[in-house]
Amino acid sequence: MLLISIAEDLKDLEATQARLLQNPKDIANVFARYYGSAVSNKIEQLLTEHLVIGKDLIVALKNNNQAQANALNAKWYKNADEMAEAFSSINPFYPREEIRRMLYEHLRLTTEEVKAILKGDYVADINAYDMVQKEILKMSQFFVDGIVQQFRNIF
Repeated sequence: MLLISIAEDLKDLEATQARLLQNPKDIANVFARYYGSAVSNKIEQLLTEHLVIGKDLIVALKNNNQAQANALNAKWYKNADEMAEAFSSINPFYPREEIRRMLYEHLRLTTEEVKAILKGDYVADINAYDMVQKEILKMSQFFVDGIVQQFRNIF
């Protein structure tokens, strides 16, 4: 929704951004149950950073500011590396390189979606969104499976 709001200059941008920024809190709350507040706070911070960088990147691309877009893209991948490190440090079933590959794929697919909508290619945008959604669901299942494996005594 945020991508569409930015690309199409919609009036719901502020509300959409606020809702999107609720996601890191919701995800962190799940991890807090198993890993405590220090870990969940770090996860929330990294996921929030991911979303803010992504928003800024969309704006830079929309404004044809390639230098800023390149800097933000590098920052986005650095954030993915930090997330891979953070997640792998809390659970032996979260291999850092596997998480890193998943996050990089997420960034790649999201970038395809951004480029499609900014070009006005709505069919490609919808197809890219479908790919992002499938990939996000796969990642979600990966993280759930890791928690279940690590805390077998609870499940």
